[in-house]
Amino acid sequence: MKKKNKFIASLVALSMVAASLTGCGSSTADNANTTDTANTSEGAKSEDSAAADASSGKGYVIGFTNSYNGNTYRQKMESYMNETIEELKASGEVSEFIIAEANQNNSTQVQQIQNFITQGVDAIIIDPGSATALNGAIEEASEAGIPCIIINDGPVDSTADLCYQINFDTISQMSALTEYVVKAMGGKGNLIELRGTAGSQFDEIAHQGVAQVLENYPDVNVVAEIYTDWTGSKAQSELASVLPTLDKVDGVVTQGGDSYAAVQAFESAGLDLPIIGGDNRGYFLKWWANNAPKGYDTISVSSNPWIGASGIYVAIDILDGKDVPKDMTHPFGIVTAEQVGDYADVADEDISCPTYDREWVRENLYQ
Repeated sequence: MKKKNKFIASLVALSMVAASLTGCGSSTADNANTTDTANTSEGAKSEDSAAADASSGKGYVIGFTNSYNGNTYRQKMESYMNETIEELKASGEVSEFIIAEANQNNSTQVQQIQNFITQGVDAIIIDPGSATALNGAIEEASEAGIPCIIINDGPVDSTADLCYQINFDTISQMSALTEYVVKAMGGKGNLIELRGTAGSQFDEIAHQGVAQVLENYPDVNVVAEIYTDWTGSKAQSELASVLPTLDKVDGVVTQGGDSYAAVQAFESAGLDLPIIGGDNRGYFLKWWANNAPKGYDTISVSSNPWIGASGIYVAIDILDGKDVPKDMTHPFGIVTAEQVGDYADVADEDISCPTYDREWVRENLYQ
């Protein structure tokens, strides 16, 4: 038990979690491609603070190109961005926020960046579908004096003067999850790796984190790698095809959006439940808190969709001439067995994560 507690403590340190974990958001209804939103997020920002940071009514126009928004994580990220934009509209700092969805097409995303340049937006936020395919468009934006802020699925390889990046330490995130699952397996057995979208930078880096840990466990055999696009429906369908071909599975590592689908797939197949690494989605946390076998041993780790709000605050500070570093690291979120009871009633589509505010961004990302 002491070893496990020490390991969990190290995970928390890795994640840089400076706020207590909370259930975030409500539903996928927040995924409208518009800036109309409901209430402010749980990381509430005070009106006085917003007014103090007002940019004399500059009314910046911000563009956002999202490589994909077909899962609850991306939808929640857009919801946080919309909430933040409403705050900045009220303070006069933003006049318009334009969202473009690329639907996993890199050529479309390049065109969207170029369209933003033509429209003369003040800054472009990019959740990239590729590490390299957008470099030319990012350079074009930089040459036009438009800063590009990369979030969530970077890094990209661009060396453009006005390219700023906010990334997760994805290798640490996935290494932490994999290490826990493998140790819970007893350091041996058969493992399934559920991956994201083939060719995406996040998936490639996340896979590196898994592979680095497995180098130290020669008795762990990866019996399947399955691409799920971080969606439950695809994960369940793919697992339903694969599981009958396997003798036994002892553990499952996931990147996000598919942990509960893995539970359902094993239950539907009538197979023993392996150790499944969680992804902080409401479906999984509710199952773990209420319906998992007693003493079920796992941990839940995920990227934090609040990175979208961070990207907006960073964009405004860049436009206001503040000193912003070119490369920033955003914390991920962790839920342990000791904490999961707090999520017994979380909404199905929620993602449990810390939420922050503008001052947190400046104090923690600009280091």
